Amino acid sequence: MTMANLLRPHRRTLRAAAILGAGLLATGAAHAAYPERAISMVVAYPPGGGVDTVARVLSVELSKLLKQSVVVENKPGAGATIGASYVKRATPDGYTLLLADPAFVINTGLMTNVGYDLKKDFTPVSTVTMSPIVLSVYPGLPVHSLAELLEAARRKPGGLSYSSAGIGSTPHMAGEMLKAYTNSSFTHIPYKGSGPAMSNLVAGQLDFSFSTIAAAKPFIDQKLIRPLATTGLERSPALPELPTIAESIPGFKVLFWTALFAPANTPPAVVKALNEAMRTVLTDPQTKAAIEKSGDVATYLPTEKVNDFVAGEFAQWTGLIAKAGIKAE
Repeated sequence: MTMANLLRPHRRTLRAAAILGAGLLATGAAHAAYPERAISMVVAYPPGGGVDTVARVLSVELSKLLKQSVVVENKPGAGATIGASYVKRATPDGYTLLLADPAFVINTGLMTNVGYDLKKDFTPVSTVTMSPIVLSVYPGLPVHSLAELLEAARRKPGGLSYSSAGIGSTPHMAGEMLKAYTNSSFTHIPYKGSGPAMSNLVAGQLDFSFSTIAAAKPFIDQKLIRPLATTGLERSPALPELPTIAESIPGFKVLFWTALFAPANTPPAVVKALNEAMRTVLTDPQTKAAIEKSGDVATYLPTEKVNDFVAGEFAQWTGLIAKAGIKAE
């Protein structure tokens, strides 16, 4: 056998190894290159609301970090289910994401056919913000504390009205929780967003309202509404002078949060890259300050902890919905 014949199998092996290595390098390069084009961040509400405000800050900072445009895409309607269903159907490649809020979880217990499954249809990326909401009253209502509000409600069962940003919204559920914890009776008036709800409270067409701090603070600062309490277990840095409801009613806690989700089956490497980007952005002092201007608190959680957080929210709200007999219509 000649030397050329002896070397031929070896050359074939080297050639195969080179081809395999090139394939691995290409795969690695593909992962390293994410994102290679613009990312769509879907918000299930109209422009200008609390979730949209967070999305705008996040999109600017992520665009800088990832060197690709992150575009906010508003898809409102049907109690925030249209946006969620849109992302559920998107290609699971990391280029279509959902910035969700508690309604994303609440709706699954409130609606008979919400159109998506929390566990099967989405992959969590990270939490983004967490903050309490605020209970405020019309200044013409002669109450200056939570105790006085509850006393007024006892004197006139069902006579006091409160607004929220819509059925199934966090403010709506906060009112239902207050009713359940205190055995009180209020009349809920849902609006299509926090803007109209706040405007009607200022006009005296309502007695009180639960709302995000971002929606209420401009009116509070102008003394157009009177804040009574916030809904966290600790006082809000944005409104530190206000007591929490939990100071009077132990265990009362309602958080307004936002979190980023991808469609199910998004590659783990892409989810990891997004989570690491979120950690970088949310721990940046400039980004934190921009988010906290509106009363939110930048809050990062690693992917594996987001599922536990969402499960806790699901248990809390589905339990309340069942106990109170709340209906979507």
